[in-house]
Amino acid sequence: MLGQTASPWFKASRLEVLITNACDPSAHEPNFAHHLEIAEYINTKKANTPREAAMLIARLANHRNPHIALLALSLLDTLVQSCGYPFHLQIATKEFLNELVRRFPERPPPFPGPVMSRILDVIHGWKEGICAESRWKEDLGNIRDMHRLLTFKGYRFRDLPRRNLAEPTMSLKTAEELEAEDREAQSAKLQELIRRGTPRDLAAAQELMKSLAGANPDTKPDYRAQALTELAKLQSKVVLLNEMLDNVDAEKSEKFAKGDAYDQVATILISARPKLQKWVSDAESDDPESLSAFLEANDQINTALARFEAFQRGDYNAVASIPTSVGSTSPDGGTSLIEFDDGPSASGTGAGNNGNLVDDLTNLF
Repeated sequence: MLGQTASPWFKASRLEVLITNACDPSAHEPNFAHHLEIAEYINTKKANTPREAAMLIARLANHRNPHIALLALSLLDTLVQSCGYPFHLQIATKEFLNELVRRFPERPPPFPGPVMSRILDVIHGWKEGICAESRWKEDLGNIRDMHRLLTFKGYRFRDLPRRNLAEPTMSLKTAEELEAEDREAQSAKLQELIRRGTPRDLAAAQELMKSLAGANPDTKPDYRAQALTELAKLQSKVVLLNEMLDNVDAEKSEKFAKGDAYDQVATILISARPKLQKWVSDAESDDPESLSAFLEANDQINTALARFEAFQRGDYNAVASIPTSVGSTSPDGGTSLIEFDDGPSASGTGAGNNGNLVDDLTNLF
């Protein structure tokens, strides 16, 4: 039973019922359908729902029944992946983190139990994941501080197994999507600042309200430039894949292997292609200024993926024969909106390019 943390049924909220059901001790393994239902509920309700969910899960993670605790931690992992910044902001609060590690002793045991090990894995995963990659990582500093504190006390974090790492992907967003994402994040942060209610937080909330109201238009980010920057990163992956294919060892019949470096870079391009094609379709009527840049990027991706597919088949002649030229024409015929690098073309071969290829791979993976 969950009586240790749950309210009586006649007082329980809809959220509490959902989370309690997801952590039912009669379940032998996590029910990811329930997890996604809870994530959808949190994303729809917003307001204070992310905080309520996070704190309830933190209490369940300390349940005396370790099976319930592990189910709660599995749910927590799903919500971090599915609920975005409003939920990330809550798991980065001191209240949540202190509750999560409430049962940790001052000195770490020589052999941590499964629940403690899972909590350590979760915190380490956040530190290596959202704290490094989120657009609002500066608001997640408490997670890094907790990781540092536990390390100082002698707790050890295991290396993340490869199966726990996210699949390589690149999420392209339009200027409108970036702005909507920012406004949602600012609204969540505003609510959290008001909830804390300290003079410093209220002063920050006042400035944030001005920003949301558009009182300082000069400080508004250039979302179109941000979108083009993301497109530039995608095109750099095209250059990287072409470089890798240029250096395929055809004499030794180098073979494709699922999950290798070629596959990971190609997966990024494949996942981004449908979104880019939608950009092309929309730009024909809504943003003709950027249409040529989008078309050029789409052509580059198609060419690189055609070479990759030839490599998968072992057709090395096709890999070498498909042209890999990368244009640099901007919509207005001037300097390209997107610059790959300051040096000469990276699609050639030779010792210098081999060095650049290794550096690029190191930065990517």
